[in-house]
Amino acid sequence: MRVFAILSLAAAAALSGCATPDAGPRTAAQAGVPAAFGGDRAAAPAGELAAWWTAFDDPVLTSLVSRALAANLDVRQAALRVREARLQQRIVHGGQGPQANASTSAAANHLSRNALPSSLANLFSGSSGSGGGLGLPGETIRTYQAGFDASWELDLFGGDAHADEAARARADAALWSRRDAEVVLAAEVANTWLQTRSLRRRLALADQALATRRELLDVAQVRQRHGLADDGEVLRQRQSVQQASAQREDLQAQAEAGLHALASLLGLAPRALAGELPPSDDRPPARVDVPPGLPSELLERRPDIRAAQRQAAATAADVGVAKADLYPHISLTGALQLASRSLSSLVDADSRQGSLAGKVAFPLLGRDRLHATVGLRQAQADEAALAYRAVVLHALRDVEDALTRLEADRRREGDLREAARAAREAADSAGVGYRQGLVAASAMLSARQGLQAAEDAALQSQAASEQDVVALYKALGGGWDARRYPEEQEDSRDR
Repeated sequence: MRVFAILSLAAAAALSGCATPDAGPRTAAQAGVPAAFGGDRAAAPAGELAAWWTAFDDPVLTSLVSRALAANLDVRQAALRVREARLQQRIVHGGQGPQANASTSAAANHLSRNALPSSLANLFSGSSGSGGGLGLPGETIRTYQAGFDASWELDLFGGDAHADEAARARADAALWSRRDAEVVLAAEVANTWLQTRSLRRRLALADQALATRRELLDVAQVRQRHGLADDGEVLRQRQSVQQASAQREDLQAQAEAGLHALASLLGLAPRALAGELPPSDDRPPARVDVPPGLPSELLERRPDIRAAQRQAAATAADVGVAKADLYPHISLTGALQLASRSLSSLVDADSRQGSLAGKVAFPLLGRDRLHATVGLRQAQADEAALAYRAVVLHALRDVEDALTRLEADRRREGDLREAARAAREAADSAGVGYRQGLVAASAMLSARQGLQAAEDAALQSQAASEQDVVALYKALGGGWDARRYPEEQEDSRDR
């Protein structure tokens, strides 16, 4: 009873010392999350965030994102890491608690006649019977055994429990990392396609601009032949044509590179989408307003935050594992077998044999190493907790930056649209004047050139606004949906 009491007191003291440390802030206030983002905005429904790209009303974009989520190699690797983490969790959990093994064996041993002195060998060989159960020189002994053995290391100090907690937290972190990969992928596909679509539209406008500059060059050459312009004007117009042609080639190269990037995101060869995607259309872009919701909701929405929190929990549990190694390891082992020299008597009661043993192992030497391990695990846990806080602050900055850029782009886009409208009116007026003989051809073409430049600036501003919308959706943690993978929910319930 005294021994049991001592062990109980030691276990209580150890368990109090092995408590899992803080795994990072668990509330918005602890993480330094403000009550609201800049401005007064409503909450964004989670359902809209799960498939936010549909708000652009672009069937091509919706198809590209769906295909990428199914085939992207990075996402598939992340899914395999989830499976690996869950199998590792099963390995850790399966190695805890009682372990039992069943075994059967049969053996035949032949005793040497020359292993004993000749006088003893002759003595035994002259005796009758089987030597009263003893093996005689020159005899073959057959034995048969069947039974099981069991062992159990008692988890009095919480080492196994903390190891199981750490493995479970790492499996959760892998799952959230996979979802974060989906968030990043959806945003990257959307950004690449929207940029490529804008480049295609700008490329069509560049073709018009190049044609206009060639017309201006023709006018300058006609004026030169009639003595109304010098060589400098022709050279300037020729230079303008060459610059426009170079700009068009650059836009063409960027558009093709965008298609290559999209194919790579879909797990395809670079030129696989070259003839598949439809040409650019003239539909007006969908205006997407994204209510950001509350900052505290980022703790639930952003997969990278959830992954960092679970990683912090895992490292905190590692501290408990290291502390448990400072205390005694208590284990029980036992075996129960049937053994006989005859297979027919193997199941008789007299064939039973067994053993039972207890062991207490206490580390005496090398405790400095164990204490250093505890300190190392604690430092890693503190680092992971700080990393979690850093991820939260970075997420808040992502949202605020996206909101600021989006608001500025929307204002700039409005100004550029007005500028394009004014340029169109000027070009129309110059066209009317040219047809009436009141405006020179060069003035009319210059007005048209100004319109094309204004429309190109408006297209670039529109693309920037669209990409800022994507950045805001990404910052809010949109793009993952637990319902997309029902097996994940099953696994979570199993845990």
